[in-house]
Amino acid sequence: MRYRAMLLLALCWVAASTLAASGAPRASVVPGFSRAQAGTAQVAAFPSPADLETFRKNIELLFVRPRGGSMPGYAACVMCHTWQTSLRFSLETPETTQGWTPAQSRRNFDVVTQVINTADPESSRLLLKPLSPQAGGLGHTGGTYWTSKENPEYQQILTWIRSFPADRYVAKPGPPLDFEFFRACVQPIFANPREGHIRCSNCHDSGLAGFAPVPAGGGGWSDAQAKAAFQVISRLVIPGSPEQSRFLLKPLHPDGGGSYTHNGPRRWQSRSDPEWQMLAGWVRGERTGSRCS
Repeated sequence: MRYRAMLLLALCWVAASTLAASGAPRASVVPGFSRAQAGTAQVAAFPSPADLETFRKNIELLFVRPRGGSMPGYAACVMCHTWQTSLRFSLETPETTQGWTPAQSRRNFDVVTQVINTADPESSRLLLKPLSPQAGGLGHTGGTYWTSKENPEYQQILTWIRSFPADRYVAKPGPPLDFEFFRACVQPIFANPREGHIRCSNCHDSGLAGFAPVPAGGGGWSDAQAKAAFQVISRLVIPGSPEQSRFLLKPLHPDGGGSYTHNGPRRWQSRSDPEWQMLAGWVRGERTGSRCS
């Protein structure tokens, strides 16, 4: 199944490349509903056929747009955000080399609208993840697609998000992550490898995922280091949802529901692992304070 998905994605990428090379016009921005029209549409089933058509023509096609290769920053979104990820932004594998079926696009619409914020469009993860951190982005394992907010693709997606009523897609805030529990129970995990593994600090000591810097002098982390690590971890966690948090999915074996991609070892074989369960309780807001057991 995985190889079929990879083959279809590769064929879609080739087809998209051919389309671009042929000079065929790309989808232009379609404004969609005005706020007044969208408000009226709330009475009926939503999204409407017009909303789905706008999504298919102007947003969904961006996910298969060729970027010039398969490396981070060059790969089309579908090269990772289909079979390789179980995170919130997990698209359908295109049914054919022509792309998604209408039914698949409907499911993609549901996924994509989980990572937008119509109350504050520019805070949408759909916009912040591919945006360069230097321009205010969040950092993205797949690389940077836009170096500024003036990029036409960024503006195209922003226009689409703004076409909805402000209260249409607003995620409920999750429970706060407890810093005291992080300091006492989560952070020590970074320096304590499982047998035969390497420490998290061996790889995650710096950079966008640098949540485990090696303590200076071989001692413990300072308060400043702990707070900095907490800020990094907070970007890798979806409060209230451990099953969709990168921090818990990357080191989890794929057979146990983890992400397919992780350059480091798999610390947990399944979600039933006591350590995974402890961290999941923290993400759900159930574990607070300095007591780890």
